[in-house]
Amino acid sequence: MTRRAKKATSPRKGRVGATLASPSLQGRAQDIALIDHLIERIDQGGSTLVISGEPGIGKSALLDVARHRASERGFSVLSMTGVLAEVHLPFAALEQALRPLMKGAEGLVPRQRSALLAAFGMHDDAGPPDIFLVALATLSLLSERATREPLLLVADDAQWLDQATFEVLAFVSRRLSSDPIVLVVAMRDDFKSSLGDASTLRLRLSGLDQADAERLLDANAPGLPAELRSRFLREASGNPLALVELPRGERAAGDAPWLPLTDRLERAFSSRLSDLPHIAQLLLFVTAENDGTSLHEILSAAEAVLGERVGIAAIAPAVAAKLIEINGTEVRFRHPLVRSAMHQAADPATRQRIHAALAAVIHDQLDRQLWHRAAATIGPDDELAGEYDLMAARALRRGAVAMAIEVLESAARLSSTAKARGDRMLRAAELAADLGQPELMERLLRQADIDETNQLALVRIAWCREISQPPAVNDPAKILALIGFAAKAHAAGAIDLAANLLWRAAQRCWWSSASDELCARVHDAAARLELPDGDPRLIAISAYVEPLRRGGGLVPQASGACGNGAQRPHRCEHPRQHRQCHRDLRHRRELSRRVQCRAAHAGTAQRSRPGAFRPRVGGNGSR
Repeated sequence: MTRRAKKATSPRKGRVGATLASPSLQGRAQDIALIDHLIERIDQGGSTLVISGEPGIGKSALLDVARHRASERGFSVLSMTGVLAEVHLPFAALEQALRPLMKGAEGLVPRQRSALLAAFGMHDDAGPPDIFLVALATLSLLSERATREPLLLVADDAQWLDQATFEVLAFVSRRLSSDPIVLVVAMRDDFKSSLGDASTLRLRLSGLDQADAERLLDANAPGLPAELRSRFLREASGNPLALVELPRGERAAGDAPWLPLTDRLERAFSSRLSDLPHIAQLLLFVTAENDGTSLHEILSAAEAVLGERVGIAAIAPAVAAKLIEINGTEVRFRHPLVRSAMHQAADPATRQRIHAALAAVIHDQLDRQLWHRAAATIGPDDELAGEYDLMAARALRRGAVAMAIEVLESAARLSSTAKARGDRMLRAAELAADLGQPELMERLLRQADIDETNQLALVRIAWCREISQPPAVNDPAKILALIGFAAKAHAAGAIDLAANLLWRAAQRCWWSSASDELCARVHDAAARLELPDGDPRLIAISAYVEPLRRGGGLVPQASGACGNGAQRPHRCEHPRQHRQCHRDLRHRRELSRRVQCRAAHAGTAQRSRPGAFRPRVGGNGSR
């Protein structure tokens, strides 16, 4: 990446940001100084800062300061914000940030450009985009812009970024040292995913001290009675948002019991709700339940619920109460806790009517329409469950495995029979296992409640638990069990499942230096499946259990299966297993070459135990 040689610490003339008053935050002088330091030293290279803290602690306000300071110094500023309603949409937040740079996509190398355009739905592609290529394309676009002017990339509410965007952001965060790019990310304390590496700066915001809390409260609510002022200071516990918002719910606070902070804030927001007209309250409830931000959708759904015309003026009281903001044709809550408060304030019957109305007014986005139909449905609905199956299939084609799991769970709840519920939960568990989430997999398996007489379902459960464990365990009994499960799957006509089980048994043969007899049983069982010669699992099985006898024939087969993309090989049932099969093939192809050379050097072609010519395994499992 190109490093900017010229310093960019003086403001650019004509920039709007340079003419604005710099925002100030009570009690955050040291935190702002850290941001200033990162911006001022940009000529020495880029950096990443991760800001964490509880809701309302001031993370977003600090990001606003960073945007302003960077604009003053001639930076380009790009932003993305995680939105709970879009967490299931791959690359949604990334598209938000890169939109101003997309004209530069024409200069990307073809594979990166195709992957990025496919990720944003701007290019027809047969499969999910390669996230590594998308990440490379993102880094290339950012680096190219940074050759002209330094760049600040801001990511707010990272805990609600879609998984694909978060992975790209994590990739970029580790590769900024040689570019004039500053990445600042804000996330909640309880977010478990990590971002950056050992060089990443981390700032955890704590509550304001007593003096700063008093100054902030007095500036926003002067003249409070002493007793009420003391209670607000005590309950806010230094949380800036609470200090600003609690006085606005003043009348409800006098006799309110002590509550955890988040609940206290939600009560403060809800206390303003009672002062609003009925239609304004309903519009807030619709906004809270809607998974989009369209003002037209919200007004249309409110009309469907009320059975009367609703104009834009009806939402003005909610704006005046500082609960929501309208930006053009979009409506957003001022803080996520407002949405939570509105959701809790609406009774279940009202929420059901709202979801039914939203399903009726959303016409061009099938998945959103189905989601609202399900939320409005009480009891089973097999037709809707079938639609959800198709939605899960669409999610898998986009590479959104986590979304597919969620959709299948919803489909299971809509199923009218125990068998249908169990099958959908089991499919979701298989995807969770493929995603590498054993805890989620076990929860889904418990909910599946499979009939013990359903042998194929029991084999699928065994497969889920098998792929959630590492294969490098010396346990011959596991190999025998996998052979038995494969036989049951074969008998039930589940050839793909049987092949997967035997592929895994072959892996275990390799790692445990299994006996010739056990290896032969795996190979013979695979032969009985009558898989196509080019099936990568069949080639991998042979390479694992008979590397010497079949090594010569496997080399060209493995080369063809790994291929150059001219002809797509057979795909395994799940994406991760497909990738693992092909990693196995590449590894086995090279291993077979080495084994043949050693066998020729030793003057023998006789097959020996699989461990006889195996290279020593290192601590990281590499050879």
